[in-house]
Amino acid sequence: MLEKFRFTIGMVYARFHFRRKKDHAVNFTDILTRAHRVLVIFPEKEFDADSASTVLRYLLRRFSARGILVLIRNDFLHVLSSAPPVKTLVYTKEDVSRWFIPKTDVITRLASNTFDAAVDLNVSLSLAGAFLCKASNAPLRISFTKPEGDFFYNFQVQLKESSNMVSTLRNFLKCLDMF
Repeated sequence: MLEKFRFTIGMVYARFHFRRKKDHAVNFTDILTRAHRVLVIFPEKEFDADSASTVLRYLLRRFSARGILVLIRNDFLHVLSSAPPVKTLVYTKEDVSRWFIPKTDVITRLASNTFDAAVDLNVSLSLAGAFLCKASNAPLRISFTKPEGDFFYNFQVQLKESSNMVSTLRNFLKCLDMF
């Protein structure tokens, strides 16, 4: 009950924070092909090393290694141990407020970079990840279909429910290959 109330307050704040930020028309046919700098937001829930490795190998094949920035919580850094090396921006649980909004120092560190695309790998809505995705100012913000997702993302992928995270991510990446 209290968590739902805090989430609602966080959503109200996010809508207020981004009230003047309007999305411009985007041509989806080649925007991902032209992207050089990509932000990847790793899930806040348990994520296995095989899934992380699959995603990073795909992104390294599609973009240059220096063009990828992975935003990941410090308690999930272990999943990147078997993955190819990429630049990371690490945050902690303490960097997220009780309203599920990232604190100013995380937003400032993220804002020091520019991105052509942002990919949020959270299957369900993580307000902190969605907020940072929108705050990245990337013209293309991609994620799975989620409730309230239209506010944060301009490209959402809807996949059939699957209990296997590896197959879900592979299907997600196949969908991105179309662009």
